[in-house]
Amino acid sequence: MRPVHIAVRTTITGMLINAALAAIKIAAGVVGHSYALVADGIESLNDCVASGVVLLSLRVSAIPPDEDHPYGHGKAEQLGALFSAISLLAAGGLIVVQSSRNLAERHDPPAWFTLPVLVVVIVTKELLSRYALRKSRETASAALHGDAWHHRSDAITSAAAFVGITIALIGGHGYEIADDVAALLACLVIGFSGVKLLRNALHENMEGAAPVELRVRARDIATAVNGVVAIEKLRMKKIGLGYFMDIHVQVHGLITVADGHKIGHDVQHALLGSGLAIDDVVVHIEPHEEHLRSSKQPLA
Repeated sequence: MRPVHIAVRTTITGMLINAALAAIKIAAGVVGHSYALVADGIESLNDCVASGVVLLSLRVSAIPPDEDHPYGHGKAEQLGALFSAISLLAAGGLIVVQSSRNLAERHDPPAWFTLPVLVVVIVTKELLSRYALRKSRETASAALHGDAWHHRSDAITSAAAFVGITIALIGGHGYEIADDVAALLACLVIGFSGVKLLRNALHENMEGAAPVELRVRARDIATAVNGVVAIEKLRMKKIGLGYFMDIHVQVHGLITVADGHKIGHDVQHALLGSGLAIDDVVVHIEPHEEHLRSSKQPLA
């Protein structure tokens, strides 16, 4: 199965689970007087919207290149990752505003039955997050990685709500605001995750460099091709779920154009067939200066 299809299936699974959990949490929060649980349900609704945008971006990124987009439509995936990061920060901000307002207002203590609801939510969302994170690494999808952190942030806020409600129930009168305080503390974790995702999304949208490990492996593969003397330059940028690569290969200065052309093709085939997330390679052949100078030395 193609990486984009794996990412799409994972995103749809997350959307369906989020929709069900959002309805359960909001209903239980309203009936059980838990504002932290209601806030948690609102975040799940935000997760559904974010997942929808991620799904759309993945589908658009899979559209083949055309006359107007010769490099394909892969950048839609990076835009989806950017939206996912921004929406996570926005959800955290919404919870901060709502919980802050509740701190200034007295409300009824939360009901005990909200606790088992939260246990189910925490376990489900953490498992979903781990599943999505695994698939994001498998597909190299930044948008899916952001979606996975939406799931994890939901599990974190649910855990905070569980602690807050437990304190409110044990403490009794005067401790009703504990679940609101817990929601505010959970927003710190959400904010940290959102900023990290935003930095990664901006890096890819600004065509930042590929990870060092990937560049080193690509250089080693190209260097091992017969006829390659050295690698003068190597650049990679991410478009969609894969990388586009420019590489300057140095060869012996006096070989024929045909031989240089063959070495270039061999380098390209080696990189594309390496199993790395490389979708396209442009090879530029250059003469190696030391070989060129030594070949011009006069015979003794």
